[in-house]
Amino acid sequence: MIARADGSHARALTPSIPDNFDIDAQVSPDGRWIAYEHDTPVDASIHLVRPNSKQDHVVDVGCVDPCVAAVSPTWLSSTRLAFSLVSGPFDDETGNAASAVLWSARVDGTDVRRLSEPGIDGVYEDGYLRVSRDRSFLTFMRRSNADGRSALFRVAPDGSDLRQLTPWDISAEVNDLSTAKRGPTKDLIVFESYGRGDPDATFADIATVPATCRSLEACTAKIHWLTDNGATGRRNANPQWSPDGSSLVFTNRSSIDEPNADIWTMRYGGSQRRQISTSPNFDYRPAWGTSRP
Repeated sequence: MIARADGSHARALTPSIPDNFDIDAQVSPDGRWIAYEHDTPVDASIHLVRPNSKQDHVVDVGCVDPCVAAVSPTWLSSTRLAFSLVSGPFDDETGNAASAVLWSARVDGTDVRRLSEPGIDGVYEDGYLRVSRDRSFLTFMRRSNADGRSALFRVAPDGSDLRQLTPWDISAEVNDLSTAKRGPTKDLIVFESYGRGDPDATFADIATVPATCRSLEACTAKIHWLTDNGATGRRNANPQWSPDGSSLVFTNRSSIDEPNADIWTMRYGGSQRRQISTSPNFDYRPAWGTSRP
């Protein structure tokens, strides 16, 4: 779906196809394209579509056997995409892939390059890459195949200066890096955490962490929780920044048993919360771009 930032003029961006899912939309920096992940019962691919729903097409990045999925697209620039390629075989017990790491390509699918460091395949899985406004560093989520926990990292574009930003025990997942030019959200990451790492908890919270701290200890001390749902079981997740970093869009669900989820916005500090979708369907994975519907 696509809508104005206040939720008005909502309409379908991609067609509804039984047993198919279009998720993780990301608007290009110039607002001309929207990249998204298209999932079928047998595979997943990266697609591009115009904000007016025209020219919807797959980006062929060479995902062939044993590769089974190209997922979680993002924009390195208006002409280059980053994404994760998932390859088998898969572990019969855990379901872990033989490889799930970050790559990039031009928007026509050519010039495919690996971004994840070598040697992590089957040990870690990387995804949800973001690039800083000045392009001096990248942030991403890393999942440990040993226990399924995840953490946020940053790295220089050349692969040097790898730093862990969140502890494994809170399992930071879907996240976004602010592209604010200045102010309190500059280089600030917002992320979701299910149960704050407790595998038996059913609530979900949203928090922020600076991408500029020099150590994991320093970053951990600066984690700021925007929601506190442990007592209520509410699930706030899928946070994404507005282009100027002043506000956030996220999903709101009263509990794990609630079949409906809606899209909300709030100011960067957690105030002025506002519901912007009212559909009885399950609305999730929002993104905030500069394009107009």
